[in-house]
Amino acid sequence: MEASSQGEGRVALIDAAERLIAEQGPAVSLRQVVVAAGQRNSAAIRYHFGTREQLITAVVEARQAVFEPQRLERLVAIESAGGGTQRELLEALLGPAFEHQRASSPSFHARFMEKIRDFPGVVLVDRRDWTATTLLLSRIAPSGSRHDPEMVGPRTRGIISVVFALLADLERETFPDSASRTRAEEMTLDMVLGAVNSAPRVDQPG
Repeated sequence: MEASSQGEGRVALIDAAERLIAEQGPAVSLRQVVVAAGQRNSAAIRYHFGTREQLITAVVEARQAVFEPQRLERLVAIESAGGGTQRELLEALLGPAFEHQRASSPSFHARFMEKIRDFPGVVLVDRRDWTATTLLLSRIAPSGSRHDPEMVGPRTRGIISVVFALLADLERETFPDSASRTRAEEMTLDMVLGAVNSAPRVDQPG
């Protein structure tokens, strides 16, 4: 029972941190997070996570633990069907985030990610443990283009910034029906593809 209670407390802190950081930014008071999570011990964050950075990382990892298997399943289905268009690959990447927003009322994850994407110590690019996410990001790049290796990281971070901003905008919206929500998701896909395909290329000689 004690272990279960500790697990519930950790989850409550993750949920509270995600919401408050989405609303106020990563400098939000940790005491405020503890209170919002319904925890009595003022040292709960230090006990469960250690530092602010580790708390933020825990929120990222908690959601990614759900998204990554879903993306992998979608990627496997695309490859089994013989490949996939750029849009299908993007749908595989963003589909789990769309589903999370629909299922959570309200959702705060995209706004959280928008706020912490540049937080020191939080790594979002070239994560080898995020196989499906990394593969999808690399394959969404325009086929046949060859980029300066030194620009791959900055370019990927730029695309991620666009994705988080658009998903956060989508998350802020209130939709009257599912059809309106679907149209907004389609527009989000269109805008991300526009950003991806308009990114500067640096072709290598030979």
